[in-house]
Amino acid sequence: MSLTHKFFASIFLILSFSQVTIGQILSGETVDFSIPKTIYFGGERVWIASQAYHDNSPAESKIIYAELVNRYNESVAIAKMPLEDGKSFNFLQLPTNLPSDNYLLRVFTRVSPYQNLENGLVQQFITVFNRNVPPTVVAQRKSVALAQGSNGINLSQDVNMPGSKLTIELPMGSKISEVSVASENPFLTDQLMISSARAYDTIDEHSLIPELFGHVIEAKVEEVAGDTKQLYYLSLHGEKSALFTDRPDSDGSMFFDAGGMKNWKYLVAQADKNESLLDFGIISPAPITHFKSNFVFPELEISPADQNFLKELLKGGQVEGYYVNEFDATLFPVVTGFVEDRTYLLDDYTRFETVETVVKEYVQEVSVKSIKKKKEFRALDEVLDTGFDSNPLMLIDALPIFDSDLLAAFDPTKFEKLDVLTRTFFLNEEKFPGVMSFSSYKNDFGGFPIPSNGIYLDYEGIQPKVVSAESLFDAPRQDQNIMDWRTILFWSEIPDTSPLRNSIEITVPDLKGKYQITVKTITQQGEFKGYTRTFEVK
Repeated sequence: MSLTHKFFASIFLILSFSQVTIGQILSGETVDFSIPKTIYFGGERVWIASQAYHDNSPAESKIIYAELVNRYNESVAIAKMPLEDGKSFNFLQLPTNLPSDNYLLRVFTRVSPYQNLENGLVQQFITVFNRNVPPTVVAQRKSVALAQGSNGINLSQDVNMPGSKLTIELPMGSKISEVSVASENPFLTDQLMISSARAYDTIDEHSLIPELFGHVIEAKVEEVAGDTKQLYYLSLHGEKSALFTDRPDSDGSMFFDAGGMKNWKYLVAQADKNESLLDFGIISPAPITHFKSNFVFPELEISPADQNFLKELLKGGQVEGYYVNEFDATLFPVVTGFVEDRTYLLDDYTRFETVETVVKEYVQEVSVKSIKKKKEFRALDEVLDTGFDSNPLMLIDALPIFDSDLLAAFDPTKFEKLDVLTRTFFLNEEKFPGVMSFSSYKNDFGGFPIPSNGIYLDYEGIQPKVVSAESLFDAPRQDQNIMDWRTILFWSEIPDTSPLRNSIEITVPDLKGKYQITVKTITQQGEFKGYTRTFEVK
């Protein structure tokens, strides 16, 4: 029988972060990114090609972040994207409940904004629509004019029929670095990259947190109430589960390095012995910045004349997720801190009604005792050939359980297996008198309640790597009988695509409206130059 659920405990201790030491390791990371379009509906993916460098070499950081900020300087979405050789091709999933507005999309690593605000925090505006929360409607809005004319981009046809072929001739005489063809955004006047010097007045200071292996989860307890001896547990849960521990420093800060853990969905925080967590909070990896007083988000307005265009655009947003792309499901290696001495596959034994009965009947390495009218467990210590004198570390899908009486009375029907460790277990600085770890069939605690003072938080893990995206924005095959409602028709940043040529042929979609061609070039003098042109589908 294959063991599909395994408990991982990453033994990685972070005692402190020295800015001097880290500055020597990670000095001056810079980032950059591009997206194929700037207009979306809630629920769509914002595809992002991003890079992080250190002195023209790939950055040491393993994670790059994409964050969406609203006009009130509030973070409304964030994605943790894996870096490989300093590059990432991934996406930020837009929440479905975002109000229609213009938002600031910004990209950074965990250290880059504090090392170089101008080149370590890069951003641009995007427009997001929500049909349930529409923007301001005016009789006639101001139109956004794009530079047209003789700009080096030549088209075989300016007005195209759905399903036809369109040939795009690219500018000559310069090195072409990027080309995208996507729905035009006629609602946003400011679609270029925005300088941090233009946007921000200040950035709050923060200790540098290097992410050399994976995501580091930062937590904090109130400094006044913080007890540096108090032990905190943080368990991550998804297809796999993992447990981490730490104690606060003098500032109340804790750092849980998730290491190779990737695709978790939520976390549960607890204090030892189920103590109160009223003073406990998770700190976002995003920098805290303050906009300049003269930095203004463009207002989003629509007019009745935009109704048909938005209906067409909504179709594209609804089907975008259909197009095939593959994600890497491989788990990164994790330092295993818990190697069981004995595993009980519970379906191989008689199913009893309580955990207490299961342990009494056939778990030889653990006994059950009644102490002060409460049930407690005692694991054997095979090293010293004796028994421990207190409860072992009790786990369900890596979730620490502190109420042995409640666990003893619980129905284990939905538990798949029990792992037992009959030695002292070391997790970071902590020592536990053995381990008794249950795993459920669905990695959902088998119905066992989260401890009363525990905090459950939706906290997404690292995005899976996109391993196959060559056909991400291709037209559907004719034999599929699928309407071609693509809003992105071509993007040269897709990994493993053919090298750019001076001529590109695309299939025109069924989605009517205007499309924008954007070409980025590098001149012989090393200067960056951009070209745009639009065409129409009728």
